[in-house]
Amino acid sequence: MALRRDNPNLGASGTLQRVEFRSLTPDDADVSLRMSRDAFGVPIAGHAAFTVGQGIHRWGLFDGRILAAKTVDREYISVIGGRPVTTAGIAGVAVAPEYRSLGLARSIMTDTLARARARGAVISTLFRTAPALYRSLGYEQVAELVTAELPVSALAGLRVLPRIRLRRAEAADAPAIRAVYTQLAAEGSCLLSRTGPCFAQSNAELVDAFDGVTLAIGESGSVDGYACWHRGEGYGPGAIFTVHDLLGLTSDAVAALLALAASFGAVTPTVRLRTSGADPVHWLIPGAGWTATDVRQYLLRVVELVGAVEQRGWPATVSGALQVSVQDQVCPWNTGNHRIVFDGGRAQVQPGTGSGVRMTPTGLALFLAGGGVSAAALRRAGMLAGGSPGHDLLLNAAMAGPRPAILDYF
Repeated sequence: MALRRDNPNLGASGTLQRVEFRSLTPDDADVSLRMSRDAFGVPIAGHAAFTVGQGIHRWGLFDGRILAAKTVDREYISVIGGRPVTTAGIAGVAVAPEYRSLGLARSIMTDTLARARARGAVISTLFRTAPALYRSLGYEQVAELVTAELPVSALAGLRVLPRIRLRRAEAADAPAIRAVYTQLAAEGSCLLSRTGPCFAQSNAELVDAFDGVTLAIGESGSVDGYACWHRGEGYGPGAIFTVHDLLGLTSDAVAALLALAASFGAVTPTVRLRTSGADPVHWLIPGAGWTATDVRQYLLRVVELVGAVEQRGWPATVSGALQVSVQDQVCPWNTGNHRIVFDGGRAQVQPGTGSGVRMTPTGLALFLAGGGVSAAALRRAGMLAGGSPGHDLLLNAAMAGPRPAILDYF
């Protein structure tokens, strides 16, 4: 429907006055897929089934019977400071072309975040397409998902050492594969746990999703790493060997899995890797030629300040209290003065006095994600004000830790 200025749902400001926010149902599947086609170029023919439930919440803003905007909230768990943090993974945010520039993206996102909080999510994450919009909603970039290509010649010299044995995985190996990922997620920041309804794969499904899953077996017989890969089509100059995950608990395991990729060099001269940019694979590639072919920026927002701070793990050496004032128009329940008490790797949030620092919602996102962001950097970005040098020292200590990373696209 073309939007007319005499539309009875439009007020004097040109914004819609009467819209309905509700869950999408299977009856909305066709119009939802058409909107995805308009917004993202998603092909409709052969598209995956429109699913609801099982950790996927689809929301729509309707102008009467017309779907004007939509979002998807996926139930995820992020691992930050070694502890699980309930997460709303936002995807598929779209506005029908005839309804753009009316503030509907902001409206539906605000409603979606409120519903996500009601179901228990304390943070929200997304891959952004419109940085200005999402920053205005309190999201800030914390990580990148990078797809890179490199010539097999860059892996020349890598060998599988005698203390590592490579073996093709079977369904029975899935628990060991998950255990490697779980350990790496606990040691990192912001990786998804790959548990919960949105990752409800059987052991067979996990292994069968790829052309091959190869294990790196250590001297003790333990699974020290794995690579999930697709061989690709054909051979020769245009052939590409694609690695979805290449993760190892030891340098020997990572090097052996890179050597596996190199072994396809006679028929696939290019290796494509997905990486967070925060894993050691970069340090173990001996040659040159690395080219990032796709970079997806990953943003985080604090939905429920108290829950996010208290669920997250913090550096065990940090002790002290931080007074933080927040003004949050999108998630107004976060607005106020808070006293965050750090002790032994945990934190509690109490009512505050307002005598400390003032932090924007975007600054709060970076504070929560950690990864060595400094108070000085937040101040230069306009995300932090007030307080004292002592506050900044405590902030710096609290935000220390591994660089945030992501390995799953949604």
